[in-house]
Amino acid sequence: MIKHRFTLPLQSKGNVGKSTQALLQIFWMNARSVSWQAYDLDNDNQTLSRAIPEAKLVTLSEEPEADFLKIFRTIPEKSVTVLDPQAHFFRVLLHSLDFTHFLDWSTQSAIRTTLLLFPVDDLSVMDELADIVEKFGDSVDYLVVKNRAKAPKTRMYDGSQLEKELAALGAATLEIPALLSDTRNYLSLLEIELQRPLNILEIISDKKIKMDLFHRVILEDWVKTMFDQYDRIAGYLLPDEEAKRVMETWKKPAEEKKGLFSQRRGSKINLSNLQ
Repeated sequence: MIKHRFTLPLQSKGNVGKSTQALLQIFWMNARSVSWQAYDLDNDNQTLSRAIPEAKLVTLSEEPEADFLKIFRTIPEKSVTVLDPQAHFFRVLLHSLDFTHFLDWSTQSAIRTTLLLFPVDDLSVMDELADIVEKFGDSVDYLVVKNRAKAPKTRMYDGSQLEKELAALGAATLEIPALLSDTRNYLSLLEIELQRPLNILEIISDKKIKMDLFHRVILEDWVKTMFDQYDRIAGYLLPDEEAKRVMETWKKPAEEKKGLFSQRRGSKINLSNLQ
């Protein structure tokens, strides 16, 4: 049984939405009452720790392997551990996983790792993702994140051999739709007005924050779309018992989500007048 989950974006390409995904995952876990801890390893931007003060900002020392080892040791303390590293830590992180025999230790400690892969139409990135899958095989779970704001198309990935290999390994897919640009700009102006960073759940839940009604509705619908996806793939992001609880409580049956035009054709007309 998996008692702890470690979610890790593992690739050297920056500006693909790693921090955005981490933020959304944490917002979702808060809403689902899941215990978590998070480490922000991006000292330049500090996106995660600025938006979520509970996330720990870590500055790597001259011996980064020792710093990663300290982080690894804390994973059994919470249900989920989220790591948000800078892209250029990719090689050091890979070396640290090997150096500490992390996967062997995590198996013994009932920890399961989910690697987050962000495909983009870039040959070097796709080759790197293929190397990652080749290296880790079925020793981890995979979540393919398609961030439409950063990569509107993923033509190199869709229908590729890599996609088939990941499907065979049981990979899940998460699609982050692009938030309306006007709403993104409005949120930036709101942060400037309040002179502090805001997280999405705070914006839509704190009624003291005065927000344009149209932008609030757009943001709420966007968050609901993300949470529905997270609920469906809870088994890739949470330990077993937590995933079961979330899926039983929040995952709606398909029949409850039927579209507007799902009824039988002609079911509501008066047939007697046509005879």
